Parts: sequence; structure tokens; C-alpha cells
Amino acid sequence: MTGQAQLSVVMATYNRAETLRETIHHLADQELDPSVYEVIIIDDGSTDNTREVVEEAQTQVQFRLIYLHHPNRGAGYTQNRGIRSARAPIILLMADDIFQSRRSLREHLDFHTAHPELEVAALGCVRQSPQLESKTMFLRTWDPFRYSDFEGLTELPYYRFWACNISVKQEFLLQNALFRESMGRGGAASHEDAELGYRLQQHGLRILYCPAALGFHHHVVTLRQACERAYSMGLNFGEFNQSVPVPELAVAYHVFSLGTIGDHLRIWFGPRRKFVPPGDRNPLLLLARYLIRGIGFNGATVRYFWMPLFERAERDPRTARFVRAPFYRGLIAYHFFRGCREGPSKFRELDLQRL
Repeated sequence: MTGQAQLSVVMATYNRAETLRETIHHLADQELDPSVYEVIIIDDGSTDNTREVVEEAQTQVQFRLIYLHHPNRGAGYTQNRGIRSARAPIILLMADDIFQSRRSLREHLDFHTAHPELEVAALGCVRQSPQLESKTMFLRTWDPFRYSDFEGLTELPYYRFWACNISVKQEFLLQNALFRESMGRGGAASHEDAELGYRLQQHGLRILYCPAALGFHHHVVTLRQACERAYSMGLNFGEFNQSVPVPELAVAYHVFSLGTIGDHLRIWFGPRRKFVPPGDRNPLLLLARYLIRGIGFNGATVRYFWMPLFERAERDPRTARFVRAPFYRGLIAYHFFRGCREGPSKFRELDLQRL
């Protein structure tokens, strides 16, 4: 390998050795000279055979593959270590369960050639992996990222700084902000990506959508596991909102309560309405959605209707024909909003116990 790397792929990983093996395979199968990019894998204390998988790949791939390891410290610390270790001016932050398409790395590099400004980042597209279709009805139907919402858009708000497939200049990160390294009190899903996006936006960050930089999300997860992660994100939302004290978060994340009514009013009738999608700027439309959500997905309907329906859909093809992606989104969102409601009291109890 000769020449200076132009792109550093930074990938945090934790206990996903077999998926990681395939992720590395897709990074090796790129329409890009292997001397142009390097891959840095940072292992956040995995207890499986992650080290063996990476060391085996190091003997097979043609690009520079670096393996770093430390005891479990969380996503923020792990990403930051990779960013600081990178040798290229462009950093691609990607998840360990994203199978990049053959042109993805080239598209990221071409984007930054066309947009050399330090503050401009490229968010690539992510779709569900076709390889998941044979797993479960849930994985065939669920659309966790909803990148279809970005069709027709060029620039995205700072809270779409998603480190699953986003490229940014290393100099811009090192000069202005890196990931928050403390882990969320409610679990690993602590919104560290969007929180960093907010701080970078204070220094001029612009996120442009680059759908040609396509990756496929390959994460075998059950419906219950997805609900548990959503609940964890909800528990951490209050802390996230304290770090990012702006009204658009409650509206963009559709968190509606007595405590967020003021945020909604400031967005609907204030200058920061530009930070939420057009559909969320209409009070009547958004309130109607909240009402429908509350009627359709609540403690009773989730327990006695939705969960039995989804469990049956996994066994009965006739039932499965009636199941749609918005149904899964509604159920998972219910657990997120439940976490938002329960987080303050749960953490208050923990603080009292420590006293």
C-alpha cells in the first residue's frame, strides 16, 4: 500500500463479531483504490471473538486496518479514540452493522471534493439489509431509519448527525467538538450523535444528504429488543434535552406533555420553526397525530392488541398480510414516550437512594 489515505473509516464495535466480519468484507469490496482509505475498528470491551475476527481480516484485506481495544467505556469515548487516531482528512463514522454498497466510500470522497468547506458533512443513506428478509416478519417490515423522509431534501438539521453513515472533516471535529464521553443514565442509547450535532452546529455545521452513499443496516434484533432500546432512549431524553436546551427537540421527537407545551408553542410561532419538518409546523395537524397516537398506542392497546397481533403475525401468514411498518413504529414509539415519562421519577429515586 502506498500513498496518503484520503478517508478514515471510524467504526466503534461491541460484541458483534460475526456481523463485523461481513461489514469488513463489504469495506474490502469497494470501487476505490485500497490505498486511498483506512479502517479503524475500536473495540469497546467486547467479550466475544471480535479481536480474532479483525486480526484474521488484517491478513486478508488490502487497505490499512487498525484494531484498537479498551475496557467498556461507551460509544462516545470509543468514537473519539478512533477520530483522534485517524490519519486522513475525511472521517466516515459508521456503525458496525452497516454493509456499505460498493460505491459508498467513493461517493463520500467525491462529495467532500465537491464540498471542501470544513463545516460541511455528508449523511449517507441507510436501508434495511435485504438479507434480513428471511429472518422474521418484524425485520422484513420495520423501517428503523425512515430515510425516505429525506427524499427531495438537500440540507438536514443538526439532530440528524447520525454516526451510522456520516462523513465529516477531521479538522472540523478536532477544532470544535467531539462526542460526549459520559454514558446515559438510562442505558447505552443516550443520543450522543445528535448532541454532538448540536454543539457542532454552534460552529457552523451543515449536514447535506448524500443518498448515493448507500449502506445497508444488518442488525438481527427482536421486536422486544427494539422496544427496550426505545425505552432506554426515552429514559435518556430528559438529560439529552438538558444538554440541548432548544424547543425544537420536543417537537422533532414528538414528545408532547405539559412540560413541552411551551416548546411546541415556541416552534409553531417562533423563529426556530425552521428546524423541524414542515408537517410538524402545523399545530392542528401535529395535535391530531398526537391524539391518534394516544388512542391507538397506550398501555391497554399495546398489551392486549398490538403485542398479541405481532406475535401471531410471526406464526400466521394470513395475519402477517395486515401488518405494516407504521404499526411497528407506533409500538416502538410508545416505549420511547413511556421512557420519557418515567425517566425523571426513576432518576429522582436513584438520587434519593444515593443520599
